[in-house]
Amino acid sequence: MRTESRSLLSRRDDQHFLDLVAGWARTPDGLIDDPEFFSGSVVRPDVVAAGILTVADVAGTTYADLSHAAVVRRNLDPIVTASGDRLRFESFSRCNGVYARFDMLPDGLDGATGFGTTNVDINQPLRAALAGVSREGTLRLSVGAAGLQVETPNARHAEDAVNLPERWVRGLAEVPSLLRGVRPVASLRGAVAARFLNSLPRVVPGPTLTLGVSPRGLSPTLRSGPRTVTLAGAGRLAALARVAHRATSLDVWAGPTGCSAWSLELPGGRLLLFLTPSPWRGFSGEGSLLQLLATDRSPEYGHRLLEWLAWEPLVDRAALGRSAHLSSDQVDAGLAWLAASGRVGYDLAEGEWFHRELPLDSEDIIRSRHPRLVAARRLIAAGAVTAATPRPSAWQVVSKGEVYDVA
Repeated sequence: MRTESRSLLSRRDDQHFLDLVAGWARTPDGLIDDPEFFSGSVVRPDVVAAGILTVADVAGTTYADLSHAAVVRRNLDPIVTASGDRLRFESFSRCNGVYARFDMLPDGLDGATGFGTTNVDINQPLRAALAGVSREGTLRLSVGAAGLQVETPNARHAEDAVNLPERWVRGLAEVPSLLRGVRPVASLRGAVAARFLNSLPRVVPGPTLTLGVSPRGLSPTLRSGPRTVTLAGAGRLAALARVAHRATSLDVWAGPTGCSAWSLELPGGRLLLFLTPSPWRGFSGEGSLLQLLATDRSPEYGHRLLEWLAWEPLVDRAALGRSAHLSSDQVDAGLAWLAASGRVGYDLAEGEWFHRELPLDSEDIIRSRHPRLVAARRLIAAGAVTAATPRPSAWQVVSKGEVYDVA
């Protein structure tokens, strides 16, 4: 199911929000006025309830502001994306330094899953209902353009679609390219994973630790190497406590800039936390897309890719390139252009991109959020950038009458 939507950018309380106003949906069976992305029950109600609550916890927590760090606030508004065979709940912390995603995988769902994205409020009554869900209980979900409905044996909760913070869109743009650059460090199984997570300090943001693989799992070390990971703000993993005892494994990745990814495998699901290199750095300012967006043909490549993205749970880059008649580098540039407006994400465990239905124009996003790239394009168009000889990798840039050598 592909949703055709329009968006409105509004400003409230000195923050930008994206209003997702759903229109009709194009599906294999024709047009639908009120699209529904998923309707059915879940195999492990306790896992799903804990996973959704974890994403909501992250959305309501500020890890970098010590005076409010552990306070879970209102307006816990995860993004929900239906990807054909799975549901993805995503959020960012209020400080924008932690990205959370809970994937409800095909073997954990009992119902029809379509395609589409919405943003919903997880309010206090719904939180209380989810907190009381047991493994032996039942849980039904309905996700559509209008919002989320949750039904337990004791109550039914309907949560309307809400506004998407514009800062989250900037974070969604940065996370995929950063995730693609991480390397695997460790995989902890069963009780070892739970024991490690329970050993971490609960104070937030907590200390920065260098962890290395040891017979006991992960332990602090004074040396950095290929089998170590920097955990910047150890307390930022506290949100995993809700699901740690249900996990079958914990996979750990380290990024070259100091970011780290922590993925719990769960019955019928998967929960990922991705941390910035410092508790005081947000994903919206990392700038990781600039190099991929440097080509002025990236909008052309992105538009060509859009024609082939709508109907698959995961993006097969090679198949996508063949369908769109693009090279591997051109596919990367096109996906980066789409990622700039949050229209694609990256599934680290699967090693593939996935599509989100966010009704945004990537070029408008790039102009508003990447001023350095826009300024660089102006210099190139003005003929102010020339290759420096004899070094082919060096450039001379003329700006405001001054000549700069750039390697």
